[in-house]
Amino acid sequence: MSEYQIFCDFDGTITQEDTLNKFLRLYADKKWLELEQDWLNGKIGSKQCTFGQMQLVPVLDNKELDDFVKGIDIEPSFFEFIEYVKSENIDFYIVSDGFDFFIKTILEQNGIYDLKVFSNHLSVENGRYVCEFPYTNPECVAASGMCKCSIVKKYKNSKKSVIYVGDGVSDFCVSNNIKTVFAKGRLLEYCKKNKDADNGLMKFDSFIDVLNYLKK
Repeated sequence: MSEYQIFCDFDGTITQEDTLNKFLRLYADKKWLELEQDWLNGKIGSKQCTFGQMQLVPVLDNKELDDFVKGIDIEPSFFEFIEYVKSENIDFYIVSDGFDFFIKTILEQNGIYDLKVFSNHLSVENGRYVCEFPYTNPECVAASGMCKCSIVKKYKNSKKSVIYVGDGVSDFCVSNNIKTVFAKGRLLEYCKKNKDADNGLMKFDSFIDVLNYLKK
């Protein structure tokens, strides 16, 4: 049994760009940007932000959705990384404030199956997108749609070395609850101000960085 346990963000971490952000840029009414700014400024939580933004998107037909998903690329180094993770029986969890439809479709079209995914749920009913938040937490200080801290608290194994990998605002809170954090983008800037670089913070350029850490 491996000594490691990994929790990992999806958009902008496993994928090369933020899936939901690109989806909104392409298809939503421009008012989505106002909600995005309110979220970034801390005026609303991601749950309220995401729900409101998805109401601004017309429902696409299957071909449009397929074409969109095919345009989302996975970070190339993730393939080698996840193959090693599976071969070593390392506990690996995707924790995302995005939607399961995008996550599972993107993974499957790249031949990646059987990963544990915690995220928001997206479906279509009566010509509208329906957002569900099965992992929301009324006590979440960030008012997130998917409370990553709750998932980590529930599944974290105290007997294992826990690692978090992420890149954005939705990773801020949870990064405070895990010692070893591989970070890039906004998360890296946040961690530089709030986490001791000599005590678990590592810059993340690709999954090769995490892979080398696991193999050392």
